[in-house]
Amino acid sequence: MSATAAGALVGAAVGLAAGLAATPYLARLVVTVPDNAAGRWWLGASPPRSVLVATAAAAAGLGALGGAAAGWSAVLPAFLALALAGGPLIVIDVRVHRLPDRLVRPLFVAEALLLTLAAAVHSDWARLLRAAEGAAAVYAALFLLVLASPRSFGMGDVRLGGLLGGYLGWFGWIQVYYGIFAGFLLGALIAVVLLASRRASMKTAVPFGPMLIVGPLVVMAFDLVP
Repeated sequence: MSATAAGALVGAAVGLAAGLAATPYLARLVVTVPDNAAGRWWLGASPPRSVLVATAAAAAGLGALGGAAAGWSAVLPAFLALALAGGPLIVIDVRVHRLPDRLVRPLFVAEALLLTLAAAVHSDWARLLRAAEGAAAVYAALFLLVLASPRSFGMGDVRLGGLLGGYLGWFGWIQVYYGIFAGFLLGALIAVVLLASRRASMKTAVPFGPMLIVGPLVVMAFDLVP
């Protein structure tokens, strides 16, 4: 086994373990984060079993993908932050069709700080600059889509997409393109399946956040670029 493959396996194991370990707290956040009336939302509230199971699956899956993408490297903490915030974001978006700023904005801060730390460890400031450019490019592209089709996308998708553009940009511009494309492709495939199974109609709103998170992570974890 190559050193790179071994690092990816270690990173995936660490990410999966971190997601499962954090699940009890993350599931509590699923209950309170979307509630605008919850003043101390960060404390969470007791979740139903279905939310606990869904959050465990999302956080563990994202942790494994993020860990595999980062490998055993200085950028791993940044990807763990994405997995831990992304788990409840996915469950919340599926449940209430929202991507609350209460989670997205702190994740932006964590991403910036942890990617800066990784760049300092590796003395690779070009990667950090490209990450910032990737975030700006994806944010701008999705913002234009919102202007063109406000019923299909929301500003939560725009902010989340910009955030993911930063992670993708850390690896390269080709990853930015294929990562975001993968999110849209996954969304289209799920929409087709829902329509074919008659579980949705052309007017049904399908949450885009989960695909926007999973698609880029799959591309980075498995290096699905030509």
